[in-house]
Parts: sequence; structure tokens; C-alpha cells
Amino acid sequence: MTGSKHSMGKEYPHTDSILPLSAVLFSAVWVLDSFVIKFSERYASCFPDVGRIALFAALEISAVLLGYSSHNALFSQKQEESKLIMNGVFAHVRHPLYLSILLAYLGFIFTSMSIISVVPWICFIMLFDKMATYEEEDLVRIFGDAYLKYMKRVPKWIPNPLPARVE
Repeated sequence: MTGSKHSMGKEYPHTDSILPLSAVLFSAVWVLDSFVIKFSERYASCFPDVGRIALFAALEISAVLLGYSSHNALFSQKQEESKLIMNGVFAHVRHPLYLSILLAYLGFIFTSMSIISVVPWICFIMLFDKMATYEEEDLVRIFGDAYLKYMKRVPKWIPNPLPARVE
């Protein structure tokens, strides 16, 4: 959610390397399973193409919207001082950027029903949760009770369709 470059709290160490590396690793596993080894090919035939494509499209559109909205909220305006962002997409979920990446990967899993790709996806869920927890500890240090109240009202991962009222 935050980056030290923008005075919004500490970012998990090496995030700038972890995120592109996760994309490369996930893509490699997905491509190998979907087009080379074809281990999961038999599972794809169990689900209609139109359903898999629709689910893929819905997940990718959600991922793009979440990613764009959170990036825009965090980086579109010059931040002179630390400010807790609790509106927009951040009123629904605390880590929309990380969630957008996970949703994008999930879309690819469903498009080819790549069972093997579920393994790195679960690993990335655990890694992103660790990264988010690390960043939240610093946000609690910076914003204190305001962030603790925000944490109680806004879910970490599963978006609340209704915006939370944060005092």
C-alpha cells in the first residue's frame, strides 16, 4: 500500500524486485503447464471455454481497475506529508495493489485451468500477506489509533462492496 519514496510509510524490503520477479515466476509456471507440459489440459476440458474466458475477463478487468484506482490514489498527487488514505478503493480493501496482482494471476489460472499454477499463487498470497503486514506495522507506528480503527473497519484482502465509515 505504501512506499517510503512517497513518505507514506516503509515499503517491504526489496518490493521493487519481488513484484516483477513474482510476475516472471508465475508466468513461467503458467506457460510451462498450459503450453509445454500440459499437465492441467484435461481439467480445462471439464469447463466450457466461454465460462473460463468470462471468468478470466472479469478477474483481469477487476485487477486493472483495482490497480489503477490504488495507484492513482497513492501516486497521482504530490504528498507533502504523510496522510492516511481511507477513501476511494481504500474504503473497500486495505491492499488493493497487491490484491490486483493476485486477481490477475488467478484469471490466468482459470483461463487454462492450470492446477500447477495454483502452487506459486498460494505462495504469493502468503508472501503478499507478509509484505502487507510489515507495511501495516509501520502505518500503525505513523498513524496510531487512526490506522488501528481503519484496520478494524476495512478488510485486508476481501473487498467490502460497501465503503466502510472510518472516523
